[in-house]
Amino acid sequence: MEKDLILSVDIGTTNLKAGVVDEKGNILSLYRKETPIERDNEGKAEHDPDTLFNAFVEAAGEAAKGFEDRISLIVPSSYMFGLIPIDDKLNPLMGIMTLLDLRARETYEELLERIDVKEVYRRTGFTPTFHAPLFKIYWLKKKRSDIFNRTRFFLSSKDFILLKLLGQPFTEPSLSSATAYMNVNTLEWDDYVLDILGVSKEKLPPIMPSDKILTDLPEQSKKLLGLTKDVKVLTGVYDGGAVGIGIGAFEEEVGAINIGTTGMFRVAYPEPVFDKEEAMRLQTYYLSSGKWFIGAAINNAGVVLKWLRDNIFNMPYEELTHEASKEDSSNLFFLPYLTGERDKEIGNIASGVFFGLKNTHTRGHMIRAAMEGVAFSLRMIYEALKDNNIKVKEIRAGGGATNSPFWMEIFASTLGLPIKVSKVEEPALIGSAILGYYVLGRYKDLSEATKEMVSVENVYMPDEKEINYYEKKFQFFKKLSRELKSLFDAHSKL
Repeated sequence: MEKDLILSVDIGTTNLKAGVVDEKGNILSLYRKETPIERDNEGKAEHDPDTLFNAFVEAAGEAAKGFEDRISLIVPSSYMFGLIPIDDKLNPLMGIMTLLDLRARETYEELLERIDVKEVYRRTGFTPTFHAPLFKIYWLKKKRSDIFNRTRFFLSSKDFILLKLLGQPFTEPSLSSATAYMNVNTLEWDDYVLDILGVSKEKLPPIMPSDKILTDLPEQSKKLLGLTKDVKVLTGVYDGGAVGIGIGAFEEEVGAINIGTTGMFRVAYPEPVFDKEEAMRLQTYYLSSGKWFIGAAINNAGVVLKWLRDNIFNMPYEELTHEASKEDSSNLFFLPYLTGERDKEIGNIASGVFFGLKNTHTRGHMIRAAMEGVAFSLRMIYEALKDNNIKVKEIRAGGGATNSPFWMEIFASTLGLPIKVSKVEEPALIGSAILGYYVLGRYKDLSEATKEMVSVENVYMPDEKEINYYEKKFQFFKKLSRELKSLFDAHSKL
């Protein structure tokens, strides 16, 4: 008898992906659907709710074809920082504000003056950024009071999908970790932050565990997705958490880096950890099954090479990395802050900078400096982890950068750690399936599920000579970033 399968769906900012995954980590089918963003000149960046749900239905239904009678569990993941207000009839009052929406900057400083930032950090583990739903809700309250006053529920993108499928709203703690109003110590909505915001807990969905079956998929939703047998629903985790699990980073002292458009460096840890320094360099998210995901993210990773490809050199990625690999390391530096940075010591107003440029430098030097700049940015997160006594013995990597062995070698030597790249096309889908098969009882714990479902394709070891050289370069990079902060501020006011 054929075993049941899991349907994983990843709700991304620009694409929605669905796949059927077996218990060995094989993706048996895969379907992608673009999720267009509606923008305007005021900073709006929204997903149309109906368009997003229809994309979910299409992707899930197409991926499920041929497996309709074998899928027993559906597990979604989604991007962070999404927010949509819902009225008392459970209808959207506006589009879903994505992580790319800039409008909350209007009232960001005003709310900062009303809150004790350190207290919010101790409670929520979240360093204040205007991307967070906390600041989006405050913006609605101040600038769209008609919507704020009519709101019955404030939901994330995944919460909204679950509402459409189940008829009532639910959320889970990993996605809620990035709202800045969930207490990361208790995994409950935080009274202190909500009181400042003027929002009651009743306006937020119940927080359900990500590692326990939520409910059965209603018959109407089963028909909508083309599924024929009894199907359970798991709330799942956020997309970065799903990637971390999917590349094998749930193990002890194993770090996860993901280098897509943006990047992250996180470690699954058995308790919440807060940066002992006032800089609040670490964000503490809850992951699943009694582990927190400690670390931080950077705005500028793959976007840097995309900028070089499209705006500067007009050559494909393979040629970019080939050009970079031909050159020796030099004293050329690139601060990769093309879209500002989340680290408040660098700031949203930071910009990209080449430093030390001379007439002897080639485009290969410039590309290599950019790749190194991204690696140094992740090294800054690693330094914060070490400063807070979080040990890392190896790294699992995911994202588009893993397709470049040269870049992986730079990361390994810059971080001084071996990097293992998993043989998987869509790690978020695998991560959700790992969680799902554990919950279904196929594996005794997530560690066993990881060992069975994640296989390593490549290992990149740090080079001793390069470690010493990159150590010197990193120290200068860090000094350069800090000392240019005041100039970034002055430049923004020109």
